[in-house]
Amino acid sequence: MANCFYHEDREAAARCAVCGKGVCEECMIIDGEYSYCSEECKAKAASAIDRSNDVLTEKKKTGNAKLVRKLIYIFAVLLAAAAAYFYFNQNQSNADKSVKQIKNGFNNSIKEAKKLVR
Repeated sequence: MANCFYHEDREAAARCAVCGKGVCEECMIIDGEYSYCSEECKAKAASAIDRSNDVLTEKKKTGNAKLVRKLIYIFAVLLAAAAAYFYFNQNQSNADKSVKQIKNGFNNSIKEAKKLVR
């Protein structure tokens, strides 16, 4: 491994998790499982973690919003299909009545025409 960035005569025990500088055990700042060369790099890492957590939280929110939009769209399509089905059935019975009336009128006209011909 390389030498310590601050003490060139010492061997580096780790590399900074942010900038990659080699640091000896005396210079190393340990936070959790990561090692840093300075408090500045430690703060940068904490800031980056906070930003990434914010991005992940926002992504979850937008993912939920997309799901809600899809569900609303599906509900609207199903509602429109149900409305069309009931409208068709309602108008189908009216159409059937109209066809029956036309047939009855036609049959009555034929009967009267036959009476006149006789």
